This record gives sequence, C-alpha cells and structure tokens, in this order.
Amino acid sequence: MIANPNVLKSSAMYIGYHILREIQKQDEGKVSIYDVSKALKTSGIVGSRQLIMGLAFLYSVGIVDFEEAMIWVKK
Repeated sequence: MIANPNVLKSSAMYIGYHILREIQKQDEGKVSIYDVSKALKTSGIVGSRQLIMGLAFLYSVGIVDFEEAMIWVKK
C-alpha cells in the first residue's frame, strides 16, 4: 500500500499521537490546548481543523478527557 505522506500527516491518528506526546512531556499529566497547538505547529500541523479532529479521535476512543482549556489522559 502506497500512501501520500501529506495525507498521513493530516490523519486523526497521527495528530492524536502528537497530542499524547505533548501530554506525556508535561509532568502534571495534563496540558493546555494552547500548548498542544504550539507543539502541533512545530510539527508542521497548523490548521485548527486537524487539532479538533485529533482531539475528537482521542476522546471517541476513550483516551483523553478535557474541560475548558485543559486536556488530560483518562486513568
């Protein structure tokens, strides 16, 4: 199977991976949505749609929860 790298970088799973990696970097176990947005921009993901799709994917599979501007991994 041959896949276009640009399509893979915009997939919800790939963006979810970057979100989880940013949460893991934080010692508190939670992260602000603004910090996640900055981390995604450094990875070349600049659209807000990709951020929302990544968060929706992680929330739908039961990995993360969020309230207001904070995101954390469910225990």
